[in-house]
Amino acid sequence: MMAFFSSGGEAAVMLLFLLLAVRAPPAESVRCHPLHLLPCFGAIFYSRPPSSKCCAQLREQQPCFCQYKRDPILMSYANSRNGRRVASTCGVPNTRC
Repeated sequence: MMAFFSSGGEAAVMLLFLLLAVRAPPAESVRCHPLHLLPCFGAIFYSRPPSSKCCAQLREQQPCFCQYKRDPILMSYANSRNGRRVASTCGVPNTRC
């Protein structure tokens, strides 16, 4: 009789973990907001070397590049020679959309 409750208890615990895993919120996704790229302002507009903060933000915002390239206000910066240079310097590959 004890073995029955033990295996039932294990099954209940496994079911609980399964339910929690299904209900767990998804991993935090990137918030696409061009202001996150402010550390790159000097590098893009004044051809300064990009800072480590700029490169970190570029890597974080990389999933947003196609959105930025399609935005009428941002496309000229996202597609600019300096924008591509900064991304290349930071080791961020050019995103084809």
